[in-house]
Amino acid sequence: MGMQQFEESAGTKMRTALRWDCAPAVIVLVAVAVFWIGGSLEWFEMLRVPENAVGNVVWLYLMLAAVAGSIVLGGGAVVDLSRRLNRRSRRDQ
Repeated sequence: MGMQQFEESAGTKMRTALRWDCAPAVIVLVAVAVFWIGGSLEWFEMLRVPENAVGNVVWLYLMLAAVAGSIVLGGGAVVDLSRRLNRRSRRDQ
């Protein structure tokens, strides 16, 4: 009987972990943080050596889109997390 209860509790914990509603926002925030840390550590080395003007302009526009997208996604993730945590705290009271 003890083993069955252990399996049921482990299964319940696994389902709870898989249904964790904050996971997408946390994943987005981690991805945005990695992007910004990578940029600050100069992981994007293409801008150091100018190969051709058109390639550099295209790369700059792609980086501009990535920066703007990361700001929008990061802000949305923070708002989503704050709403979920606020809703959870109101529900627990």
